[in-house]
Amino acid sequence: MKAAFYAGNSHIELHDVLTPTPGPGDVLIRMRASVICGSELHDYHSEHGGKGIAGHEGVGEVVSAPATSGLAEGQLVAVQVLSGCGNCESCLSGDPEHCTQARFHGGTHAEYMAVPAMCCRPVPADIPPDIAVLLGGDAIGTPYHALSRLGITAADTAAVFGCGPIGLGCIAVLRFFGARILAVEPVAYRRELACKLGAEIALDPTAEDAVARVRELTGGRGARVTLDCSPEAETVTMALESAAIHARVALIGEKPAASIRPSPQFIRKELTVYGSWYFTGPDYFRILDLYRRGLDLSGLITHRFPLAEADRAFAKFATRQSGKVLLVQA
Repeated sequence: MKAAFYAGNSHIELHDVLTPTPGPGDVLIRMRASVICGSELHDYHSEHGGKGIAGHEGVGEVVSAPATSGLAEGQLVAVQVLSGCGNCESCLSGDPEHCTQARFHGGTHAEYMAVPAMCCRPVPADIPPDIAVLLGGDAIGTPYHALSRLGITAADTAAVFGCGPIGLGCIAVLRFFGARILAVEPVAYRRELACKLGAEIALDPTAEDAVARVRELTGGRGARVTLDCSPEAETVTMALESAAIHARVALIGEKPAASIRPSPQFIRKELTVYGSWYFTGPDYFRILDLYRRGLDLSGLITHRFPLAEADRAFAKFATRQSGKVLLVQA
């Protein structure tokens, strides 16, 4: 089968490799579509690339599955790439991502992949692969998980810092909930896309004081909700400084380090601050309900490439002149 690998120094190579042989309890999937995640750029840009097949957001058709899995041949499934032991408190509460024995199952940028049955989320027949890959992956799963914990309502003004794929997904979900949305993003292409997806205004932090503008646009109070969706350290400061008294804040963008001033930035404002990483199985089924009730994802995928052109797809995504970039495997 064909599979994409991080070749190092901002290149992707397609190799012929053996089709995986499913182990006990595994499902063999013929991949139909996958999307590139911002977290992949670390391996993409690194000198030595990354280990294993690239990709961790995908959907495909079941080729074979254990009889006890409830999955049928030909059924479309979304791949959730973290699995747990199945017996601990985290797993039994629907949160295998925090299992101490959690395993990562990457490799969605390929023609086939094999994963434990517990990683397969059934996709209803009325949802096409290019929508299912958003609903069942980081693009919407991670934003929904964060926003559901924040208790978003139509009375909220939400400031989104960073309009990469996660920030754009947050904007799509915030629009569904009826919140007022203020976006902050240095790249003009993504500011325009943020407005198309539902932001009232998209501010350029390199051209103006974004924190001051958010406060001005909220009558001096600050935003009731702020979302840090960027890998940059300074957006943590922006999210905290822009938050109103008693606001809710979610830190969603992966980043290794940032500087904060706890007393003025959130202790004295009595903020509620959440760290939000991935999403759960129960989240997925709630997301399906939102989609059927009108969650609009049109415009979130801006570019499509066949798997054979994965190198071009990654090069486009790395320019930040895109939303989600889709790889079509079939």
